[in-house]
Amino acid sequence: MIILKYLTLALILLNLPTFGLTAFGSTAGSFLSALLFGCIALYYFLSEKEATPLIFVLLGVYYYLISGINYFGDTREFIIDAIKYFIFIVGSISLIRETSRKELGVVLFIGVLSVIINAFLFSTAYGRYGGLYLNPNRAGLTCLAAFSLSFIIKHKILKLSVQLIIVVAGIMTLSRYFLLLLFIINVIAIISNRKNGISLFAGTFGIILIFSLSSILQLNTERFEAFESLFSDDEVQTETISRGSRSETWALYTDVILENVLIGQGYKTLHGRQYNNVGVQTGVHNTYLMALGEAGFILFFMFIFIYIYLFTKSTKYLRENVEYVCLSFVLMTFLLVSHNYFDNYLLLFLTIWLYRRVKNNPLTQVRRHNKEGTTPINPITF
Repeated sequence: MIILKYLTLALILLNLPTFGLTAFGSTAGSFLSALLFGCIALYYFLSEKEATPLIFVLLGVYYYLISGINYFGDTREFIIDAIKYFIFIVGSISLIRETSRKELGVVLFIGVLSVIINAFLFSTAYGRYGGLYLNPNRAGLTCLAAFSLSFIIKHKILKLSVQLIIVVAGIMTLSRYFLLLLFIINVIAIISNRKNGISLFAGTFGIILIFSLSSILQLNTERFEAFESLFSDDEVQTETISRGSRSETWALYTDVILENVLIGQGYKTLHGRQYNNVGVQTGVHNTYLMALGEAGFILFFMFIFIYIYLFTKSTKYLRENVEYVCLSFVLMTFLLVSHNYFDNYLLLFLTIWLYRRVKNNPLTQVRRHNKEGTTPINPITF
């Protein structure tokens, strides 16, 4: 059972099916995808059952029903995508319940290491690295989630070492989102406990290390020079930093979204030229706008409710579980830069995992039951 658990976690959190498809072809990708859902189903049937939080079921039901009204594409693809979503959120709940903070952090850290391996051993002319995640922005999400969970480490040297590696990997993605959120996470951690200020040393040394290694690393020249300008006496290259910003991308879809805010334009119409006829090549890169544009304002408010709930609920545990606050802020803001949600299993796993945690915080449960002299029901593993 333990082998099945870690195999399933690796398939989900390390993006192995998509990586296999890209790196080794459709046969490997199909096999790993089938293995993923097979492992999820097997783990579910072998584990103690638990209901999936209703809000995520309603989210999927509403999205696929309403977005399907105006969908005129491949029906088979639409049905398969919907089935995969529901299999994942229903089947993975047992795995999510039994995944501790440490286990989640360790697997994510392996994903972080893949970014560094990608940069050193498999460098490309593109100069931005995603490791097993292929997409640098999704790799940036992994680095931020891993950094958030690093605050559970008690040993100072180990914590700083892990954070240093994460910062180095995150900078190698050259993701503007990563750099901004890294700063905010550190601010949140310091507010929680001033002792967390020591993590700033990891960030500072990580930046110095990247500058030192820049001559042997094949990093995207334009983006790296813009990043370097933030720490030099020269003028900051704001044009490069802001070029192709998400706000510019969102603006391309303004008219499309406003045409039908009641039920949206239909399934995947905001996912790029491959799926729509509005002449926009890139996707909207915003899950909130994707929800509004494809299925209407009700789905939009459902997303707003879920992620504001996660953040506000996690702030109640700021002193004891700062990792929850950091992770909730990362997830809430990542939706502003990505339009892939219902098939982003890493994002779904982290969201549902955190939702269970903040709704049934283990420390709160333990303290309440200890005070009452009773045994906690269905305790969440630490």
